[in-house]
Amino acid sequence: MEPNEAAHRPVLVAEVLSFLDPRVGARYADCSAGHGYFAERLAQCIGPTGRLLCLDVDTDAVEATSHRLARFGDRCTVVRRSYVGLPEIAAELGLGRLDGIVIDAGCVSREQLMNPALGLSFRVEGELNMKLNPDAPGPTARELVASLSTGELAAMFRAAGESPRTARLVASAIERARTRRPITTTTELARIVEEAVDAARLRRGDRHPATRVFLGLRNAVNQELPTLEQGVHAAVRALDEGGRLCVLTYFGTEHALCRQTLRALERGCTCPPSLPVWGCGRQPLVRRIVRDPLSPSPREVRSNESARSARLHAVERTAAPV
Repeated sequence: MEPNEAAHRPVLVAEVLSFLDPRVGARYADCSAGHGYFAERLAQCIGPTGRLLCLDVDTDAVEATSHRLARFGDRCTVVRRSYVGLPEIAAELGLGRLDGIVIDAGCVSREQLMNPALGLSFRVEGELNMKLNPDAPGPTARELVASLSTGELAAMFRAAGESPRTARLVASAIERARTRRPITTTTELARIVEEAVDAARLRRGDRHPATRVFLGLRNAVNQELPTLEQGVHAAVRALDEGGRLCVLTYFGTEHALCRQTLRALERGCTCPPSLPVWGCGRQPLVRRIVRDPLSPSPREVRSNESARSARLHAVERTAAPV
């Protein structure tokens, strides 16, 4: 099973709801609605006077979420936009500051993975595309595989958690293969990776050797790490005092980026420690609810394999001005 293949079963649900503590009449945002499963749980809690804003860049996800939430009527608004623009979108809709926000970062649904047109899965034959937002600028996965140098490909795979040795090996195999003919499909790329890893006897465990290769490509195509960093800042700006932000991350680089971003927002002041007087005037914008990100319980991992790598970060907005 690929990472997040069963993403239609959201992870750490009880913990997220506990931290957000959704209540009747309050205002919330699900910044990566997927197919609406997390949003549905929030919509059930806020009552007819509450408001829920759901965002996603994928057209099919927006349609699925809209259908799932239709029975809640006007309390839910689903918009095909990136959560990087959350404060502006909330203002446009007259929501004001929000009481709670959830970001399920880097998580794609099974429906998306199984869609050949998106080309996200090494298990499904499809063109190497991987663009979740077809309107977004930038290259497709096929174009990256064709144009990046061996070093750039290896760095991309390492950023997705691949070992340096395997990343270099796979990047070299791709370089050799593309000199013979263009690599155009998901299964073709998966086969190149699988053959290279097996020949070097580097396969470990049950994970398919192309898992992190495809994850690295998807991250690069959709700019998921820059979006996460910008989106966390946007979410903090959109929160009301005392409002809470929960962020779910799924792999090492994503965990570290979220943790570093939230710690910087919690620290506030950016003056070097060597200065005798701190004069930047920046105040902490958040405080951590839990000191270290939460992991799913062994019981949840047993029942939902996609939960195994998830981590939950949770903070509360302070009264400091942005």
